[in-house]
Amino acid sequence: MKQTDAVNSIERNSDLVVAAVYEREIGASLERVWENVHDWEHLPYLHSQAFHSISLIDSGDWGWRVTVELADGSQSKIELIVDRDARRYVSRTLEGTGASAEFWTSLDPLAEHKTAIRVEFCVPAMAEQVLRRYGKALVGLYTHLWTQDEDMMQTRTAALAERRATPEPADPAETISLGSIDDLSERLPLVIELGGHSFRVVEVDGEFKAHSTECPHRLGPLGDCAINDGIIACPWHGYPFDVRTSRSSDGQSFRLRPPPQIEVDAATGSVIAHFEKTSSGISSRGDDHGSS
Repeated sequence: MKQTDAVNSIERNSDLVVAAVYEREIGASLERVWENVHDWEHLPYLHSQAFHSISLIDSGDWGWRVTVELADGSQSKIELIVDRDARRYVSRTLEGTGASAEFWTSLDPLAEHKTAIRVEFCVPAMAEQVLRRYGKALVGLYTHLWTQDEDMMQTRTAALAERRATPEPADPAETISLGSIDDLSERLPLVIELGGHSFRVVEVDGEFKAHSTECPHRLGPLGDCAINDGIIACPWHGYPFDVRTSRSSDGQSFRLRPPPQIEVDAATGSVIAHFEKTSSGISSRGDDHGSS
């Protein structure tokens, strides 16, 4: 779909009725909200209570079209079309569960990091009592979804600000002690600060390893991720990384920030974390796409 065609298609279906209206203020800039609107990938990961999986059909500046499997196992085909000039967008269910529904969202920037949203849930006509129950359920769902989105947007905003404010050290030669083997083992997983950045120390295959706590895709938080056979997955978009190599485990080109080495002194049983000199020549900024 061309962008001009998409914008022209932003017209309400007059046969639908309004089941409910949801309004709130989001503690994020209009830029972050638009970024979130275009981010179809996060739905089954950040909102796993509502979405099980998603498959992209098409996307562009106009919005996106996807097929989703919902948490209850049913499926829907959904499209989202934006009209940036009017600061609004519509999410339409084209097929499957919820077919014919249109959710219209308008955005109003209130301050640098505050945006008002207003959502009108437009659905096919139904009995008044059923309509009220449906509207109440939709408001409850969107309250939860937007709360999760707001947390992600605020976390990303803070990560971007910290990245801009923190210069990369020319030679991150800092070394820190992690205590004895036994002491460290009892504290794992352990988040440490080294070279101006955050890393998490874990034990994999009987060895101590460190990995960045920041996903290079959209700066998602990796400090609390479960580890399965040495693999962690970003809670925002599901991007997987092998903590033994800091590289993507699904064939993509993403790589975590180069981590410090964890060394054990066999004689004393003490453990230290330090950067090898060779790592200073590697960019530790990651491969964030969309870091504005």
